[in-house]
Amino acid sequence: MSQQTQIKSTHSPKAGLSGAVESFLKNYFTAHEGDLPTTGLYDRVIQEVERPLIQATLKAVMGNQKKAAEILGINRNTLRKKLTQLKINVRDN
Repeated sequence: MSQQTQIKSTHSPKAGLSGAVESFLKNYFTAHEGDLPTTGLYDRVIQEVERPLIQATLKAVMGNQKKAAEILGINRNTLRKKLTQLKINVRDN
């Protein structure tokens, strides 16, 4: 596969990552039985996706932060900041 391989996306509500997130959020709001969840939902959801994304990428490049940042499309300093924020130990990946 080339580096330009794209993640396929369809408009089906059950397809791919967006379908999984949509399904999760539907269940999440339903579980609150009409009440709204506490504030900060956006940050919680992003963190839940961001952590495994960064960990899987680091594992794929055997901990090479420069390469991981390139694959993720972010600056290496941004990656380092996220590693600290998310408490990800590069040696564990």
